[in-house]
Amino acid sequence: MPGPKMGPRPVDFDESIVRQSPTFLKWLQLKAGERLRYACRDFIKGHGVDEERLMRRIMIARRNNLRDHEALKRARAATLEKQQKTIAVENAAPSFQIISEGAKNTYKKRKVRSPMVSDAQVVDEMDVLAVEATRSYRLWRSLKGGEEFIYNQKYIKGKEKHDWLLRKNIWRRMRYRRENKKMVKAMMCSKNQQDINVLNGYVRIKIPVAAATDPNSNINTPDTSNVAAGIVDHALLASAAAAAGEGEHIHKSVVEKAV
Repeated sequence: MPGPKMGPRPVDFDESIVRQSPTFLKWLQLKAGERLRYACRDFIKGHGVDEERLMRRIMIARRNNLRDHEALKRARAATLEKQQKTIAVENAAPSFQIISEGAKNTYKKRKVRSPMVSDAQVVDEMDVLAVEATRSYRLWRSLKGGEEFIYNQKYIKGKEKHDWLLRKNIWRRMRYRRENKKMVKAMMCSKNQQDINVLNGYVRIKIPVAAATDPNSNINTPDTSNVAAGIVDHALLASAAAAAGEGEHIHKSVVEKAV
């Protein structure tokens, strides 16, 4: 069954950037009829519009990467700002150590070094099942003794400690991505909470019971002419917040063409 027809290219499509990507350079080296697997899809060299489909998929991946990177930068800035607000003044001030040299006193600033993570700590926190399920580690397992494997650096199958070093390297990258995801999620949850607080502010208008039941009462009642408008704004903002979701997808303004 043939798939849907492709529409025009998106407005942000940049063919020159796509052609410089490693995936497309690998595609150019294939012979007619050879297959390339990318983004859970198969593309066959010389078959129909597969080259155009591949180029669009590369552009979509680049757009998503840029979007996620911008969200991560905002999350890092928000985290840094939060830390600066919570750090005490005495902790924020630089510490000095007095070194006596005869009658002369000099001041030397102590360097704060990040704690080294031991192998025992890595073993305790490593998600072994997730590491072993990665494509890189499955490919490593399929190698024969003495074969080389490149993952940021060279590993040799069967060499002492190389399996452990590869596991640790994969887990380091996996942990980094998980921490970034938590940081972005915390930023979005904080933003959603602020929106909810704004929404709740629209309906905090109390009308005295006596004024509502006794039309001749002299009690001053607030002007309720804007109450209905406030409730309407509350409903509109609530629907907008619900449409935004929990913040897993930052931007949805670009509707992808069928590929």
